[in-house]
Amino acid sequence: MFVSTSIISWNHIHPVLVHFSTALVPASLASDVLGKYLNRSSLTAAAWWMVLYGAIATPVTAFAGWMWSGQFPASASQQMPGMSAHMWLGFALIFLFGALALWRAKTFTISQKPGNTYLVFGALVVAALMYQGFLGGQMTIG
Repeated sequence: MFVSTSIISWNHIHPVLVHFSTALVPASLASDVLGKYLNRSSLTAAAWWMVLYGAIATPVTAFAGWMWSGQFPASASQQMPGMSAHMWLGFALIFLFGALALWRAKTFTISQKPGNTYLVFGALVVAALMYQGFLGGQMTIG
């Protein structure tokens, strides 16, 4: 089936993909915290898979966002005060989520619960993600 590019474009794809990272990474952190302190290995196992899927989805999301931003005239991008910070923070989150996934993979493969340092780092990354989402929402819905 042929889909016209006028129906589906980057401005449709980016907002959909954003929700994967926005949901999976905080849910992973919450599952790790609960799993660690309630001694539930099923929660910490779920946390590993969520952070992995979030780390995989984020580069695709960032790419779609960068492609969408290329459709704006330069003057429009300059009129959106948070655009530059949103774009560069999105790029940084690719690496931050990747670091979380690699760090979490190490503990997952040896059946170890995440340490407090990981949880604090994860909370800081989630805070950056929330700010990223705030900037994106501010530009799109005010």
